[in-house]
Amino acid sequence: MSEHLSGKDYGDYFKSLEERLSRGGELKKTTPKTPKMEKRGIYKVIALKKAVLPIAIIAAVAITAAVALPKAGKPKSETKDENSLSQSGGLQAAQVTEPIITYKTDSATAEIPDTNDCEGAIIVNTETGRVVAQRNPRKRLYPASTTKIMTLLVACENIDDYDDTFTMTLDITDPLFVAGASVAGFLNGEESTMTDLLYGLILPSGADAALALAEKTAGGEAEFVKLMNEKAEELGLADTHFENTTGLFDSNHYTSCYDMAVILETALKNPICKKILSTKRYTASSTPKHPEGIEFSATLFDYMYGTEPETATILGGKTGFVNESGYCIASYGNSNETDNEYIVVTLKNSSRWPAFHGQIDLYKQFAK
Repeated sequence: MSEHLSGKDYGDYFKSLEERLSRGGELKKTTPKTPKMEKRGIYKVIALKKAVLPIAIIAAVAITAAVALPKAGKPKSETKDENSLSQSGGLQAAQVTEPIITYKTDSATAEIPDTNDCEGAIIVNTETGRVVAQRNPRKRLYPASTTKIMTLLVACENIDDYDDTFTMTLDITDPLFVAGASVAGFLNGEESTMTDLLYGLILPSGADAALALAEKTAGGEAEFVKLMNEKAEELGLADTHFENTTGLFDSNHYTSCYDMAVILETALKNPICKKILSTKRYTASSTPKHPEGIEFSATLFDYMYGTEPETATILGGKTGFVNESGYCIASYGNSNETDNEYIVVTLKNSSRWPAFHGQIDLYKQFAK
């Protein structure tokens, strides 16, 4: 079966991936672990689990997305944001095109309950494009490792051969060690496929994988970040600007809940991005450095299964943390009653458990 999106054929990719996963056996559900305390200043992020979807469904989604996505419109004038970070970071609004994806509010759009201490939030019914609930949806906030959703999307749009390889270097790993960044664990001199780097980027939130993908597809992080910002402009994101591929703190690296919802929905239209964002566990290919491969685990589901909302099932997404951003989650899930799909973005929760439980409660209350 052949699967296409934006002129690319994903059939061989999915065939080889399914064969690899089937050889590894059925993925087992793990019991949530007691979280370890994190040191301040250490970059720590988490990701979500695999949703097992038939290849035929993914093909239908891919073909539908390829037909349905309109082209970006003409540039419009700069926009102003009353809630921007300009007072503290000197940030300017981005020059953007007409948005490809838009969300509408109405009199029924609710406020996020006070029990959730996030700085910003948005809940979108992607079937209708309606904002179900929100808080400061356009406020510019630091996204931490939810940044890697855009990194994943841009990488997938620029990879021609997923079996192509990249050799890890100390020039990548050493600065990340000094910065305290989370890494997937690729070692100096280790040759890894693009597929393994993509899973290493999202599941363990590997900054090493992010920089490797940037170097391989664009010649370096600076050039790759240009592609990320070009993509943001293409999507019409007025309150987003990237300075790196990893989400490490930079005062000029920001997004809003609204924009992050658009980024996530766009990524979900790409079948490879969607598969990776919804995978719970993955083992990288065997290499001389790691004869049994590296096992990547999406940490979020060590703390919740995704079925706790009862009225809905959380299917995937990305989380992140740096001190300046607080705890961030951009997730998607389905209503168990209507099968409507929802995107829930919460930025700058005070700590881990308010972020996790807050998302569960928002799905319970609003994913109908």
